[in-house]
Amino acid sequence: MLQTPQADIPDAESSVQGAMHTELQVIRAERDRLRCELVDIRAELTDHKELQSELAQTRARIVSQDREIARLSTTLDRARARARRISHP
Repeated sequence: MLQTPQADIPDAESSVQGAMHTELQVIRAERDRLRCELVDIRAELTDHKELQSELAQTRARIVSQDREIARLSTTLDRARARARRISHP
C-alpha cells in the first residue's frame, strides 16, 4: 500500500481549500450578478405594469371620446336636418 508522506498532507489540504475558496468566489460572483439581474427585471416589470395601466386608461379615454364624437355627430346631423327643413319648408 502506498502512503502519502505527512509533509504532503498540508499541501493537499491547502490545495483543496484553495479550490473551495475559488469556487466560493465564483458562486458569490454569480449570486451578485443574479441579484443585479433580478433588480433590473423587477424594474422592467414595474415599468411594464405602469405602461399597461397607462394603456388601459388611454383605451378607456378613447372609448369615451368615441362615444362623445358619436353623440356630437348625431346632434350635428339633427341640427342640419332641422336647418334644411327650416330653409326648405
